[in-house]
Amino acid sequence: MRNTPRRVFIYGSCVSRDAYEELPGRGEDHELIAYVARQSLLSADQDATARLPEDLGLEHAFQERMVRSDWAGDLWERLEDAEGLDLLVWDLVDERHGAYWFLDGGVVTRSVDIMGTGLMDLLPEEQLIGFGTEDHLEAWSDAAEDFAERLRAAGLFERTVVLEVPWAEASLGGEPVPASMGLAPQDANRLYAPYYARLRELGFDVLSVEGPVYADPGHKWGLAPFHYAPEVYERIDAGISARLGLGHDAG
Repeated sequence: MRNTPRRVFIYGSCVSRDAYEELPGRGEDHELIAYVARQSLLSADQDATARLPEDLGLEHAFQERMVRSDWAGDLWERLEDAEGLDLLVWDLVDERHGAYWFLDGGVVTRSVDIMGTGLMDLLPEEQLIGFGTEDHLEAWSDAAEDFAERLRAAGLFERTVVLEVPWAEASLGGEPVPASMGLAPQDANRLYAPYYARLRELGFDVLSVEGPVYADPGHKWGLAPFHYAPEVYERIDAGISARLGLGHDAG
């Protein structure tokens, strides 16, 4: 029997983090060693920090850490620092924002943290590559292939699980769920499909949460297509527990 907790790395959004918070045995059976959020895979290894001011003017330390990490493109450095990693949990929710490409080098995510701030003035609006477009999918597919190769070389590919959770179109009460930053749930589910298909093609372990999913109006982060009812997180956690070898029951 293993005496030390399994070490979990989250690369994704509140979907993975909220599911992890509900995973039985936290602290004893497993521990979260890193959380990289609000970053497109397209920004990995794409350093744009030379354009980032010293004072970001952001309200929360978490926001500042994520923005600086994204502009540094340091995802792989974070992974290399995560010694003894047992499971990398990856979700694609924050790909929805698209990314900005600087013509002379560097890619940054159009994250919620920089929207409405002065940082937007630093970004080339004409170089926004929108999620779901042909250009975005092509570039992202290449980045995913490179990511898979590097994970394999590091012995992490078999320890990676991708969460595929549809955006909820209805709440627990049956009401329609509003769009997120202009993207309606049904449109998001259609746009995400080829991204998940590409990951399956590359051999990634995709944890697909099938069946009806509902948004929770009482969710701590508010009503959104990816702020789910408790039962959805239970289904996610059942899959994560199985991959960690914990054997926890989703009930």
